[in-house]
Amino acid sequence: MISSTDKLLRPTWAEISLPALRRNFERVRTLAGKRKVMAVVKADAYGHGAVPVARCLAECGVDWFGVATVEEGMELRAAGVSQPVLLLGGLYMSDPADLVEYRLTPSVSSTARLDTYAACARRYNKPIEFHLKVDTGLGRLGVPFDRLRSFLERYQELEGLAMKGFFTHFASAEDQVACQTEEQLARFSMALKQLPWFEIDPEWIHASNSAALLVHPEVSENMVRIGALLYGYHVPLSFLPSREPQALPVFEPVLTFKSQVVYLKDVPSGTPLGYGAAFYTRRPSRIATVPVGYADGLSRGLSNRGRAIINEQYARIVGNISMDLTLLDVTDIPGVAVGDEVILIGRSEQCAITALEIAQQLSTVPYEVLCSIGKRVPRTYVG
Repeated sequence: MISSTDKLLRPTWAEISLPALRRNFERVRTLAGKRKVMAVVKADAYGHGAVPVARCLAECGVDWFGVATVEEGMELRAAGVSQPVLLLGGLYMSDPADLVEYRLTPSVSSTARLDTYAACARRYNKPIEFHLKVDTGLGRLGVPFDRLRSFLERYQELEGLAMKGFFTHFASAEDQVACQTEEQLARFSMALKQLPWFEIDPEWIHASNSAALLVHPEVSENMVRIGALLYGYHVPLSFLPSREPQALPVFEPVLTFKSQVVYLKDVPSGTPLGYGAAFYTRRPSRIATVPVGYADGLSRGLSNRGRAIINEQYARIVGNISMDLTLLDVTDIPGVAVGDEVILIGRSEQCAITALEIAQQLSTVPYEVLCSIGKRVPRTYVG
C-alpha cells in the first residue's frame, strides 16, 4: 500500500476508489433488503487489498466477512477488524486452536472435521461455532445431500460444538436459461427441512452470491455472501429471449491499473518487436515502452491484441508482453511523452477498459484478471 504515487520507484500501480466501494456496498445493501451482508474479501479482496477494503466496509456497517483461509482471517484480526469472519474453505492443515484465538468461524463439510473441532473445544473448554455447508450441485466442498442425515446424527453426539449457520454455493446463478440454480434451491430447501427433526435452528442461512442477488430474489435466507459486486463486477448474465429485466443496478469498478511511459522510440517499417519477433511494424512507427508485464498481472495472452489508454486514446499492445515490460504503438496518438500516464484497466474521460473486457479476450472471468494483479504492484487508496 502507498499513500501517494509520488513515492513510487517504479511507475506501475493500482488505484482503489474507496468512495466507489462504499457506493457499491450501499447498492448491495439495498438489494439485500432485510438480509444481512457478508463481504467476501478472500484472495486479498479480489486483488484490491483485504485490510483497507475490510476496514472501509466495516465502517460502512457490513455484518460478516468471508475469507478462504485461516491466514486471511488472521490478517483481518491483526488489522483490528471485529466483525464475524467465516472460513469459506474450512480448515485444512492449520491448528484448530487458531479458531479460538482469532475468533474465526469455520465452514464444515465432513464428520471428520466435527471430531477435530470437538476435541479442540474440549481442550480449551470453549465451544466452537461453525457453519455447515451442504453440496447441492457445485460438487466441490459440502456434505452431499444423501449424507446429511448421518452428519446431523454425529453432530448431536458431540459436545462443544454449535451449528450457527447453514449454507450452500450456487454453481451458475448467472444463467437464467438453464435450470441448475432452481434444482440447487430445491435441494437446499429439502436439506433445511431436515434440521427441525434434529432440533437444529441455525442463526444464519445463506446461499446467494453476487449473481443470485441480482436475479434470484426468491432465495429463502437471512444473509447474502457478496464479493464481485462490491468490486464493480459480475459474470455476464444470460436470459431467455424476452425475459431480460428492464434494468439492473449499475456497479462501479473500484480498481484502476496504471503505469507510465518510460521510453519512446521511432522505428522504420519492418522492425521486429519483443521476444520471438512476434510483431513486425508495417509502417514507420512510434513505440512506447511501459514498465508493466505478466509478472504484474498483465496477461501475456494480451500480446498483440490487448490495448491501453494514453492521452484519451487507445493504444495497441504490440509484440509479446514480457515479464516486466510492454510495448504500445502510439504512432497515431499525438504528443505522447515520457511520463505520460497509461491506463491498463480503468477509465478516462472518453475511454474505458474493464476487467470484464480483458476476461472476455482471455476466455476467463473478470475475477481472475483482478486477482492476477501481483503483490509487487502497490495499491494506493483514493478518497
